[in-house]
Amino acid sequence: MNIPISKVKKEVGFRINLVDIIFITLLASASYYLYTILGSSENLYLLPLYVGFTFFLFCNVFRLRTKEEFVWTLFFLLSSFMTYTFFHAHWVAITLGFSSLLQAVLIGFAVRSSGYRGVFAKMR
Repeated sequence: MNIPISKVKKEVGFRINLVDIIFITLLASASYYLYTILGSSENLYLLPLYVGFTFFLFCNVFRLRTKEEFVWTLFFLLSSFMTYTFFHAHWVAITLGFSSLLQAVLIGFAVRSSGYRGVFAKMR
């Protein structure tokens, strides 16, 4: 039985499931493992946890559209490459700072959009 996409009820609000919990646990473990191997000198251990946290916010808390996720991902990859190439000493801090700023802007636009379906969407 095929149900037209227009008839499918889209759920709003926060969501979490077992796969998300396993994913977060794996990323936290990867970050800890990187910390034990590399130490805290370049903060590389933060990257898996930061990326996972961002996608958890985008997909489960604020429920951004794929387009916004793609914009952030492209920016994160490009800024990682550029800051590593030109500012090698502090590239992780610079990348995380600019990516967090873009993250806040994208979440702000999403919350204000008419099709918002993330956390607190029912209250609108």
